[in-house]
Amino acid sequence: MSPRRLEISAAAPARPPVQGILAAVARRQEQGFDAVWWADHLLHWFPTSVWSADLVPQAAQQPSPHVWMDPFALVAASAGAADRLRFGVGVTDLVRRHPAALAQTALTLDHVTQGRFILGVGTGESLNLSPLGMTNRHPVGRLEEGLEAIRLLFSTTDEVDFAGDHITLRGVALGLRPFGDRPPPIWVAAHGPRGLEITGRLADGWLPLCLDPAGYAAMWKLVRASAARAGRAADAVVPGCYTRVVVADDDAAAHRTALGSLLLRFIALTGTADTFARHGAAHPLGEGVIGLTSFVPAGIGRNDALTLAGAVPDAVVLDTVIAGSPATVAGRLAALVDAGARHLQVVNMTPLADPSQAGASEALLGEALQDLRRSTGTG
Repeated sequence: MSPRRLEISAAAPARPPVQGILAAVARRQEQGFDAVWWADHLLHWFPTSVWSADLVPQAAQQPSPHVWMDPFALVAASAGAADRLRFGVGVTDLVRRHPAALAQTALTLDHVTQGRFILGVGTGESLNLSPLGMTNRHPVGRLEEGLEAIRLLFSTTDEVDFAGDHITLRGVALGLRPFGDRPPPIWVAAHGPRGLEITGRLADGWLPLCLDPAGYAAMWKLVRASAARAGRAADAVVPGCYTRVVVADDDAAAHRTALGSLLLRFIALTGTADTFARHGAAHPLGEGVIGLTSFVPAGIGRNDALTLAGAVPDAVVLDTVIAGSPATVAGRLAALVDAGARHLQVVNMTPLADPSQAGASEALLGEALQDLRRSTGTG
C-alpha cells in the first residue's frame, strides 16, 4: 500500500476540573494525535431517571449526566496547553448558535489558537433543542443557508445582506479578519444525499458518524461528485470520519463490555430505523425514525427509560461501536481508510461503558492506532 497522510484525532474531555482538561489536551499532543475535538452538548443522551449508582457506576461520583462545559470556551482555554494540535468543535448547530455569532466566535478562536481552530457544524440534535423550546423543521435547508451566510461573512469586511428562508442578515459586517491567509475551515457532519451535496459544495471537511466502509465509500463518492460540479479542487474537502471504539484484550471481552453497558444502549437509540431493521428489529421510538432527531431523554421516567434501553438488540449495540481487540479495532479502522477516510476521530467509549477499564483501554487503543498506522503505511 502506498504511503498516505492519515490524521488521527481524539475526543477532548468537557467536564471539570479545567486543569484536568488542559492536562488531557497536552497528553494527546504527546501521544501524537493531530487534533482534539469537543462535542457541543447542553444535555446528554441519558435520562436523569436512570442516573443512579445501582445502574450507572459514574453516578456515584457525578450527580448528573448533563455535565458539559462550553466547547468554544474550552478551545480558548486549551490553546496554550499544546502548540501543535488543532482544536475542533464537532459539531455545533445553527439553531442555538446564529451563523453570524458563530462566524465571529470562529474567527476569534482562529486568532486565539493561531490558525488551529476547526468549526464543525451539523443539523442539530433534538435533545439540545426541544427542551429549549427550539425546533428545526427544515434542518438541511437551515444548514445550507447558515453555511452560505458564514462563508459570506468570512469573505469581506463590508456590510452584507442575506435573505434566505431561515437565515436573514441585514447590513451585518465582521471587520475581524482571519489569523492567516484563510478563514478557519468548516467541517460538516452529513449523511443524506442533500447534506452530502452541500458538503461537497461548501465545506472544507466532512465528519460523518460511520463504521461501515461500503457506506462510507458511497457517501464520499457523492461528496466528491458535488465538489467537482462546483469546480472545486479534488482535495478541497478532507474526508473525515467519527468513530466510537470499545477496546479490550480480546474481541469477546470487548463485546461483553459494550453489551453490558446501559449507557451504550441509550446511545444506540440515536441510530436510524434502518439500522434496527438490518437486524430484524423495529426502532423502539417508532417506524422510520432517526434517533438523533427523535430521541429526547429529558423527562423520561425510569421504567420507560429502561424499557427503551432493553428494546435495543445486542446486534444494534455492536453496530454502534467498533468493539474488539487492538488488532480488530485497527483492522476495522483501516477498512475506513481504504474506503477514503483521511481523518479519523477515534473516540474511546470504553471508560463510558466501564469506568474501571479506563486506563487499560487507553493503552490498548494506543496499540490499535500504532497497528493502524503500520497497516496503512501512514506512520
